[in-house]
Order: sequence, then structure tokens, then C-alpha cells
Amino acid sequence: MHIFQLFSRVGPKTLEKIGSPESALMVDLQWILERLPVGVWVAQVPSGEVIYANPEFSTIVGMNAVSGVEIGEAPAIYKIFDRTGAPYPVENLPFSRVVSTGQPATVDDIVIHRTDGRKVNIRAFAYPAFNDVGEICHVVVAFIDITQEIAADVGKKEMEARLALAVNHAPIVIWAADVHGVVTLSEGAGLSSLGVKSGQLVGQNLFDTFRNHPSVPGYLRRGLAGESFWYTVEVDSAIYDTWLTPLRNAAGEVAGIAGLSNDVTEIRRLQANAIQNDRVIAMGTLAASVAHEINNPLTYILGNLDYLRENLDQIEKLIQSVPEPARAIIRGQVAQMRKALDPVRAGTERIAAITRQLRTFGRPAADEPGLVNVRTAVDSVLKLMRKELEARAQLKVLLQETAPVLGNSARVSQVVMNLVVNAMQALARSTGEAPAIWIITRNEGTTVVIEVSDNGPGVPQQDRERIFEPFVTTNNVDDGTGLGLFVCRNIVRELSGRIIVGDRPGGGAIFRVELPASQTTAESRWTPSVAVAHSHGHVLIIEDELLVAEIMSRQLSSAGYRASVELDPDRALERLTAEENEIDLVYCDLMMKKMSGMELAEAITVRAPSQLRKFVFMTGGAFTPRARVFRERHAAQMVEKPFDVLTETSRRLKAMRAR
Repeated sequence: MHIFQLFSRVGPKTLEKIGSPESALMVDLQWILERLPVGVWVAQVPSGEVIYANPEFSTIVGMNAVSGVEIGEAPAIYKIFDRTGAPYPVENLPFSRVVSTGQPATVDDIVIHRTDGRKVNIRAFAYPAFNDVGEICHVVVAFIDITQEIAADVGKKEMEARLALAVNHAPIVIWAADVHGVVTLSEGAGLSSLGVKSGQLVGQNLFDTFRNHPSVPGYLRRGLAGESFWYTVEVDSAIYDTWLTPLRNAAGEVAGIAGLSNDVTEIRRLQANAIQNDRVIAMGTLAASVAHEINNPLTYILGNLDYLRENLDQIEKLIQSVPEPARAIIRGQVAQMRKALDPVRAGTERIAAITRQLRTFGRPAADEPGLVNVRTAVDSVLKLMRKELEARAQLKVLLQETAPVLGNSARVSQVVMNLVVNAMQALARSTGEAPAIWIITRNEGTTVVIEVSDNGPGVPQQDRERIFEPFVTTNNVDDGTGLGLFVCRNIVRELSGRIIVGDRPGGGAIFRVELPASQTTAESRWTPSVAVAHSHGHVLIIEDELLVAEIMSRQLSSAGYRASVELDPDRALERLTAEENEIDLVYCDLMMKKMSGMELAEAITVRAPSQLRKFVFMTGGAFTPRARVFRERHAAQMVEKPFDVLTETSRRLKAMRAR
């Protein structure tokens, strides 16, 4: 049978449609097949030997058809593979499928590995041709090159996979709704903040879902009115930055809206923390500066108050020789003077306490950290405050032994004391059940927990972050400065912990401090300092504040020390670098105008380094970065104004002489 007659058998209706003589059709078919951009391969049944292949066959496959090759040899001869790179199964070839089923077959997973190195993806269509008795005598296979189509499909799938990866992991939501507000698309990991997954919002009406929200329905209406815009919205506890735009049909009419929402909840939280930290840094700088300016006058005010008290003691001794009634009159005047001095000193000491708290804002503790027994630190607070606590409330204490924490015992005690004072102040505002305070310590895994709770009015949810800000208080004006909780948080953060406030079961507030347990079980290196009696010696005071220098000199001199004062740091430098000097101890102000204590220390290090060990640097607040670094480097030689100059001098001189 001629090949072109064979094609007439493939489609018997073809001759009738064309209406041409058979010979003319054969010419037309030959012309078409030779120019058709489709590979054509015809094989006889059952061997599969080729009887015809058009030129496009060779173009696509990269080689001419090979005569005499049976179907079982075809995969090896023509290098036919599947998409995984495995040799293509003979039974799955289009020819084999037609022979086995008697029906046309289509396959599109064939890959030809051409000799020129190219890999060509093939989609093949196979049809049976029947002889006069109705048996399959030949199979006609037409195929096209779909390499670009496959590449495009692979690229599309890769792009969809990347897009799905981004949408399913990035904190975004891609959504759309129709003109009625019914969700038609809802995809993205950003939905998790709403407690739903991709696709779960589809079918919901946004106007119904957010009917009680103050702004969402208005944004939806703006989009459906044809407006494109950005907006930020808070839904429950999640915050989204959203771009909303209308969707239009072919006629240009609004057919719905689409939105891209970015879940910025975590970013906003980090921004809030950054702003808060910036405020803390600014407050620390300001507080240190203010403390420095306040502590200098505080030093001489407290010193002179002590001096006045000592003089009143002397007057009382002297009036013993004065006859009555003058003695009674003088004694009464002295008593009145003492009575007037007491509130002055109490007020001054309160100012000093506030400035000490201010200093904790801007810097970490300068002391070298050691191992702290938390239970011991809490016990030390209870020893000071138990009587006052039990007079105001029922005290319930459960102190379990805990792992040590790395820090400073005094700082941990300060946290506990501030929390206890806060609880007492809260109870003062309570009108409910009998007041009670609970103090608990325990281990929770690798965390040491301190809890201070009360059955007072509690802390409203909206105030739970705000109460840790400086100078914020819910107490009466006379009850405190609003610094206690802020100081607590700063100290706890220095110790790599955290402090949180919540509701106490049964009512009231519970403050929970979590500190990381130390990994070592060694005993704390901290030992309490002991005040010892002073020994006489020569003390040099370098201070550009005359009143501070005078009161220190007067106190030292009255105690039997030889005290010298230098208001000019340059003159002090000359005295300290002279070949002969009898100076035993030097008090030097850290922040002087003409030459700072830091600059004086640098000069001493160059000219007379042995003298530097005699220095004690006085500070009312190191508020510059350089001063803070110097302070930490010379922590053992620092003292905070105001201080007990006699106790400090005695301790320092005894330690120096012991060395």
C-alpha cells in the first residue's frame, strides 16, 4: 500500500471533504507532509519497522529514520528517555499503546537525547491504520517539539513555588473580595496572627466580620468606590500595613477589591522597645547629669548638718556651767534647733536617695558581679521591713532554696525591696479583703523566680507596660517618686532577666522576676565590707567645688586627719609628682571643669604612676560615655557622692597599709 493511500485510511472522511481524485489527493498529501512543521513517523505492525518519516522527523529527533529497526530497539537507537532520565519503556511508546489497545494514544513525557547534546521534549499522537479486513496494519505517529512549553511550565511551577514559599512564610496576607465584601482570596502566613490559615476566610463577608471595628468597613467602602491607598489597622492584637486597590472588569467597572497586608506586629513591638530604650538612654544621660549637679551641694549640706549637730552637742556640754535660768533657756533653744535640723536632714537624705536611684538609670552596676543567693537577698529585705510589713498586711513567705544568680546581692535586694514597697502602696488603695502580701522564691528549670504579689486593686492591662516607665505612678503623690519599678526593670535587665506583671489568682497583682540561674555552684566571691576605726594620715582633696572641699576638710580635720585642699588640678598634679610628698590618700572629683579627674589620672600615670593607687575618684554621676568607661575600668577606686568620708577614709587607709 502506498504511504499516501495509507493516510486516506487513517481518516476515511478526508477524501469526501476535499472532493478530489485519489491521485490528486496523494500529491497534495505528499506536499503537505514534506512541509508540515510536525514530525511524522509511520511503522508497520507488528514489528514497528519504519516505512515513512518526513523531514521534520529528522529536524526534531536530530537524525534520520533508521530502516529495519524494530520497536523494541527504538529507545536505544533514537535515544528515547522519560523526564527522569530513565530509558523509555517500550510498552509505553505510542506505537505500542495503539497496537495493544487498537485506539489512538497520546503521550507527552518523551525526551529525545540528541547526538548534538540537546534534549528535546516530545508530545506524540498515534493513530491506527487498518487494512481491507479491518486489522491494524500500520501506526501513524505525529509529534511536536514541546521543549519550550515544558521549560515555561517548569519556570511557572518554580515561580509559583517561590511565591508560595514567600506567601506561606513571610508575614503577609494576599486577599481579595467581591463588590459585596465576600472574600474570594485569602492566602499568607500573616493570617496566623488572626488565628486562621490560608483559605479559611474565603466566603466570609468582611462587612459582617468587622462590623464592630471602628475603621475597617470605611476602608472597604473607599476601595469599592475606586480608591487605591495605604492604611494601618489593628485587629485584635495584630497590626497590619495594607495596600488596598479596586479590581475592575473588562468594562472598567469595579468588580471587587484586592489587598496586600503586611503583619507588622513584631516590627511595631521592636520599634516601641527601641523608642523606649532611646528614652532610657536619654533619661540616663539626663539623670546622671542632674545627679552630679545635685550631689555636690548635697555633700556639703549633709556635712554641715553633721557639723551643726556636733556643735550642738558641744554647746550642751558647755552650758552645764551656766547658772539657771539661763541654762534652761539655752537648753530649750538647743532643743528647738535640733528639732529644726531633723526634718532638714531627713529631706536632704531623701534627695540623696532619689539621686542614687537616678544613677541606676544610665549605667549598669560598676561592681564586679558575683554569685548571689537569692533567698539570702530576700531575707535581708525582710529583716529590714518585716515589722512594717506585718503592721500593714498579712505576710506570707515561701522561700525555697534556689540556684545562685550572677550579679550583685545589693541590687537583687533593691529589686525585692522596691516590689515590696510597691505592694504596700497598692494595699493602701485597697478597700477589699484583709490586706496580704506574698513573697515566693523557687527554681523553674534553669530560671530563678522571685514573685511578690498582693491582693490590692491590681494593675489594669493598659497600664502594665507604662508603670515601668520613669516617674509614672498610680500611687498618691506623697507615696513615692514613680522610680521604683523603673529601677527594678533596669536592674533585672542588667542581670539578663525580665520582670512582668499579671493578675494574682483571687485578685490583685503579681510581679514576677525571672533571672537566669548561674551554671557554677561556687560560693559567692562577695564579702560584706566592715567599717573600721580610722587611722591618722594625710588626705589631699582635689575638688573645684569649694563648699564640698571645705566640709570634707573640716570633717577629716576634726577626726584627727591632716587634710589639704587643692581647687586647681594643675597645682594638685605638681604636689603629687614632687619628689617628696607625704600624701597617703587622694580624693579627686571625677567631673571638674578645668581638668577632669580622668585627665588628671592620665597625667599621673605618665609622670608618677605609683601615686595613682592612692586615688579615690568621687562622682555625683558619670554622664559622658568616656566617664562611664573610666568608671567601669576603675570601679574599685570609685565612690558615690554623698558618702561618709570618715568611714571611707578609714577603710581605704587600712586596706592600703595592709597591702
